[in-house]
Amino acid sequence: MRSTLFRQALVTSGLVDALLLNRIDSAVVAKLPKNEQQQDEYYAALLIESGRVNRWQIEQLNKGRTKFTLGAYRILDSIGSGGMGHVFKGEHELLGRVEAIKVLPHNRSTPEAIASFRHEIRAQAQLDHPNLVRVSYADRDGETYFLVTEYVPGIDLRRLIRRRMGPLPEGVAACLIEQAAVAIDYAHRRGLVHRDVKPGNLLLTPEGDVKVIDLGLAWFLDEDATGVTPQGKGKIVGTSDYLAPEVIRHPGRIVPVSDIYSLGCTLYYALTGKVPFPGGSHLEKMRRHVSDEPTNPLTLNDKLSPTAINLLGRMMAKNPRERIESAAQVVDALRWLHGEHDQLAAADLVAQALLRPTERKRLLTNDPSGNLPDTIGLPTDVSSRVAEQLHEREKQEAEDPVYDDGDTPASEPPGPSGSLWRRFTGG
Repeated sequence: MRSTLFRQALVTSGLVDALLLNRIDSAVVAKLPKNEQQQDEYYAALLIESGRVNRWQIEQLNKGRTKFTLGAYRILDSIGSGGMGHVFKGEHELLGRVEAIKVLPHNRSTPEAIASFRHEIRAQAQLDHPNLVRVSYADRDGETYFLVTEYVPGIDLRRLIRRRMGPLPEGVAACLIEQAAVAIDYAHRRGLVHRDVKPGNLLLTPEGDVKVIDLGLAWFLDEDATGVTPQGKGKIVGTSDYLAPEVIRHPGRIVPVSDIYSLGCTLYYALTGKVPFPGGSHLEKMRRHVSDEPTNPLTLNDKLSPTAINLLGRMMAKNPRERIESAAQVVDALRWLHGEHDQLAAADLVAQALLRPTERKRLLTNDPSGNLPDTIGLPTDVSSRVAEQLHEREKQEAEDPVYDDGDTPASEPPGPSGSLWRRFTGG
């Protein structure tokens, strides 16, 4: 059979060898469509079904990208992206260890961005705590800088609540935020302020543990400790739904208590399913953080205890002097809000949220068990249908739900508000 560009890219990438493609040809030659594009789609569906490749790898091949290595790592999948780079799932070719790889894209490799990325690497390398993602390696491949950390299977708090389409039980929320507070207290004691505490930066494992991630905006209180200037010195950085009032008023004044306000907003989101000030532009959100009170959480969740309401008020006080003074005090307060079984309950919720990959297998196989068949054989129109269904599912996950989680970084305002933002920040 004549090799198409897609099949050639498959072999060039090293994801699939020519021998396997020939075996597939022999098994399904009678079912192959005559159109070359449909053949490529058919092969893609078969390879996804067999587990040889995933949807992201197919998308990269279709874009003409055949390099799936970075240094000693083989790139397996895309995990996500943020203001400071893109995160991939990778496997060390010799050790066989699966890890997360944060990459600084070429189009963002300005001297300032490189300095900030190096700062993040050094900041994370100085921290070692079970509730913080641990660094294992950092390097550059040509002009590409990358940071390797432990890979945490699970889901972040933001996506967990999105998939639930509602708040968490009070005890579960308290258990999770307490673990985050423990990590933040550890960082504060070592002179580091996170500056971007939010639900999307709290990873939840299948065991109900929490890992705080993304120190791209972190700031050493003793700046000379790093020898480089962190991103956004003197500018408002962070995510607008979780910014403390003093960060907005005095961007150059970095204090640990600002992380407590952001953690309070994160707790508010976990308990209500809403950010404190939903809707509006970044500028409007910041104005409300400074001058307005958030919606009474009881109107969003009437099951909340007076203790939880009181704690939210203390963590989200506008005046830093009226706020809870330390993350350690937050830990002590949260322990009164949950019981010994709430971490198991959290693990159960994470497990429920992670059922989606199984649902995708069901779309591919039409098998209620989600198990993949031992033999290759699908209707000739399967690739188009599967691709369509998977695309729709991915699209639904990417779209914002009813619950406004406000995860757009304030340092990267979208759309029409950009000029106002620059006028406000001087950036």
